[in-house]
Amino acid sequence: MASKFDFTAGNFGSALKSSIEEIARLGPIPSRVDDYLARRGDVDPSLATRDVKGLKDRMAQYLRGRGARLDNQQRFQLGGYDELLFTAYDRSLSAQQGGNDPILSVQRGDEIGAWAFSVQQFDTTVAQGLDPNAIRAAGAIDYIYELGERMGVFRLAEALVLNWASGRIDVVDNRATTRLYAYWKQLDDRSDADERGMLYRRVIGKGRSQLLSRMVANDGFQPLWSNLMGEIATFIDKSERLETGLSDTSSVSTGPIYQTIRELQYNLTEYCTGMAFVQAQEIYKQLQSAFDVLRDPDIVANFGGPRRRNMWTVIAELSKEDFGRSLPIGPLLRVAVDGNRIYQIIADFDGALSADAFRNLIDAGESYIINSSAFDGQMPTESRDSGDNEDDPEDEFSDDAFADEFADE
Repeated sequence: MASKFDFTAGNFGSALKSSIEEIARLGPIPSRVDDYLARRGDVDPSLATRDVKGLKDRMAQYLRGRGARLDNQQRFQLGGYDELLFTAYDRSLSAQQGGNDPILSVQRGDEIGAWAFSVQQFDTTVAQGLDPNAIRAAGAIDYIYELGERMGVFRLAEALVLNWASGRIDVVDNRATTRLYAYWKQLDDRSDADERGMLYRRVIGKGRSQLLSRMVANDGFQPLWSNLMGEIATFIDKSERLETGLSDTSSVSTGPIYQTIRELQYNLTEYCTGMAFVQAQEIYKQLQSAFDVLRDPDIVANFGGPRRRNMWTVIAELSKEDFGRSLPIGPLLRVAVDGNRIYQIIADFDGALSADAFRNLIDAGESYIINSSAFDGQMPTESRDSGDNEDDPEDEFSDDAFADEFADE
């Protein structure tokens, strides 16, 4: 390491004098530190192998700061300074391993030194403890809720199978028969409406299912989701006004949208936990199995008009026949799909979005808002209190109560 004094020709005399004065000022402390660390039985300086000199300098600085003299050789040899030296060693090693955090320096009694007053920003999702997989799982749960419950795919597939079992529907194709029989045999093994309802309410705050004693409903999610839709609507409005020259601003801020996305990330990371991941996979497979029954060609042939027959006509006809309601199939489907697109974007958000990702978010949000509003005037409004009602025996997904789920959340 280069000397702090300039011993080059012409400066040797003054440098030597300065060096002697520095040694005199420091006194015996540096040599005491060297001798103390050399006693292998007392401490292990190898713990600071990265910077042993730095450790020694810190020890000397600590001792000088405490006014230590350590100038009695006999006392030093008898261990009279060992406690003080070990304290200096312990504090200095801790400081070396803990970095230059100015707050810890104050607590240790070190000199603060030059600090630019910069603090850790915790910008990364890892540092903040966010879990993108939890957000994606929550998105799958929301998708299942919209199609499985609000569109009624679970109940309609079950009704179809029970109608076939009772002989009301006659299916000839062996493949369809096998599929219907397998679904019927597994009815009791599938997650029922109560189990699914608890999952929806616990993770995304949808529905009114009564939870078990240790479960907590995510009541904060729906307000945050509404805030995001509101910010997207505001962004679209301001952008259109800017494009048409009706706005006196030169740009539109993405800040409010980003802030709401971050809050949603925190919320879903906190609530989509535990068994929710396994349940999401199980119930999604259950939803796919229900779709397989409803889209089977032999089943489709029993429903729909002569010009158009597909799974969606089966769902529409079954809903009218069995539950006495007409479904807005298109808007319900778009809400499920576009909602899931938004969840995926939220999961991938790391503080900013690319131009394409932001455009996808705005497009999906606009479609979600428009199709959600399509339910107005077509769905019965909720007349019951949205909280748990122990006096009401109807489950939220019972025949009479199911239509209430189509009301605006």
